[in-house]
Amino acid sequence: MEPLTMTRSARRKVLTLACAPMLAVGLAVGVFPTAAAASAATCPTRTAEGRAIDRAAVIAGSGADAPSTSGPVTSVGDGCRFMAGGRAEVTKRDPVDLSAQPITVNGMGPLRMGMSRQAAERAIGARIPDGPGGPECRDLAVEGGPQNLSLRFSNDDRLVAISVLSSTPDSLATASGVRVGSTREDVLATYGDEVTSRQDGGPEELVFAPRPAKFHGRVITFFMNDEGTVGSFMAGERYFTDPLPCGSD
Repeated sequence: MEPLTMTRSARRKVLTLACAPMLAVGLAVGVFPTAAAASAATCPTRTAEGRAIDRAAVIAGSGADAPSTSGPVTSVGDGCRFMAGGRAEVTKRDPVDLSAQPITVNGMGPLRMGMSRQAAERAIGARIPDGPGGPECRDLAVEGGPQNLSLRFSNDDRLVAISVLSSTPDSLATASGVRVGSTREDVLATYGDEVTSRQDGGPEELVFAPRPAKFHGRVITFFMNDEGTVGSFMAGERYFTDPLPCGSD
């Protein structure tokens, strides 16, 4: 039996049927299939909104979890930037300089109380490596973050407190400017009658608890030293603003 052969027109028809889907993808995203594949292979999987997408070209209207864009999308540069409708979306944001972010009862810059660790990493553009903890929480440092800044996560993966320890950069402060080294008088003058003092066999603690209902249950606790200045402070849920590390009894 002679081997089967295929006419030129038949081969062209087969190639057309095989390549049409790839060409449709290229047209949909504004690049040819080879360029789309290169972009997908090199681009990080996080979008500007912090959502994970597959390393593949996304066809408009496919229902995939893609950047929210309208109009043609083209890959530019290193494949990690998308141009859509005349605007740019960067798939990976620069790390946030936390040393320049004021601390409040609700959080610190893009860090908000109640966030999961994964959401916090996306918000600041930096890793928060896991570590040992105690029965209820764990204290974690931001990779490349300010020295002596600690994020406390509950064991159900919620950001519950932010700690500023002694010898921190001077820029780490509350939104009202109180920092490590501030005096007792500074704290009282800043927060007035929303501050209460407590002392249970150790150094004094000054607790700022704002009265509005939207802040209910959240405080900033200033731990005073023997010199009468702030030695460290913690902001967040009252239950978790305790100076003892999570691994302590």
